[in-house]
Amino acid sequence: MDFERLIEVKDLAGLEISEKTTSDVELSVVIPTFNESFGISNILNSLHSSLKELQINFEIILVDDDSPDETWRIAAELTEDLPELTVIRRIGTKGLATAVICGWHYSNGRLLGVMDGDGQHPTEVIKDLFNAFSDNDQEVAIASRYLPHGGIKKWSFSRRLLSRGAQTLGQLLLPGAIGTINDPMSGYFIVRRSVITETELDPVGYKILLEILARSQTNKIQEVPYVFLERSSGKSKVAVSHYISYLRHLLRLRIQPLRSRALVRYLFVTAGALILDAAIFVWLFDLNNWNLTRSAALAGEGGILFTILLHDLWTFAGRPVRTLTDRIRRLAGVHLALGVLMFLRLLAINAFVNWFNLGPLLAFFLTLTVVMPGGHLLGSRFSWRNIRV
Repeated sequence: MDFERLIEVKDLAGLEISEKTTSDVELSVVIPTFNESFGISNILNSLHSSLKELQINFEIILVDDDSPDETWRIAAELTEDLPELTVIRRIGTKGLATAVICGWHYSNGRLLGVMDGDGQHPTEVIKDLFNAFSDNDQEVAIASRYLPHGGIKKWSFSRRLLSRGAQTLGQLLLPGAIGTINDPMSGYFIVRRSVITETELDPVGYKILLEILARSQTNKIQEVPYVFLERSSGKSKVAVSHYISYLRHLLRLRIQPLRSRALVRYLFVTAGALILDAAIFVWLFDLNNWNLTRSAALAGEGGILFTILLHDLWTFAGRPVRTLTDRIRRLAGVHLALGVLMFLRLLAINAFVNWFNLGPLLAFFLTLTVVMPGGHLLGSRFSWRNIRV
């Protein structure tokens, strides 16, 4: 069966996303699929209707990984009724992130969108995402499950817990990239084409948005709420292996070359803060005979202030909005994050001295080296995360 807008792709080497300067297509929406034949017709027709309401030039690109149920064939049969639809059948390779890149390679829109093909992303939300770009400076619009009026239907407690845990882990490891994003694991979003063409992507796994946010370092982001629906058919493809792959992806992005200079600076600042913390404590407690708890508290405060100042002026200079209001917000955020840890640290110092008969200096340095590095990592989420403008 020969379809005019069915593309078969076997050699994926060298696929790049070029800047389109002459196309009049405003939005290209890519739908990656694998074994979604049951409901794909309804999804494509519904998405087409939603995009028609926007009264813009658009295209829909379905990228299927050679599904055994021939999802690609069923979609291709709709191209006559849906002239804006193109179907790509990838042969010999699989993967959601690379499928999205493949679709964008064949796209023409100035805006590039992604949504799932399993019915869990309501198609009408695409209009809210597109309208977020009424501001010409906007670069990314994300459909979020974790905003007011958003949510998730019929997820088990364990899956909700895993999702939230993965989100929190990402925000801790990549605070500068996704620290302010409520739903960085969303698979439903639109990004300006220029962001993609100016960013070197190395997609793995299934969280393409995470890759974009971490590597592009864009902060012109808007989130819109949506309710994540129950699958129209079949079972979820999310498995334990996906969470392991996600963790590996986070670690790879954390130490990627584009961020290595900031990481080295962060380690220097953390080491400097610990040295300053120790020096203040020795000066107050050992040389001036101050109270143990008061000396440790003031020393910890000095380390916190040093960390905030150096991260703003040196480690991540240029990323945050460096205004007085922003600095005050950062200061409050770090103190809120580290307040409990500081209290526990003081309790630990006194416990080591009074219950285990350790010397005050030994107790101080023991808690300093064990507690504070983790505390500085936690506080970093507030210290240099991107600010939405």
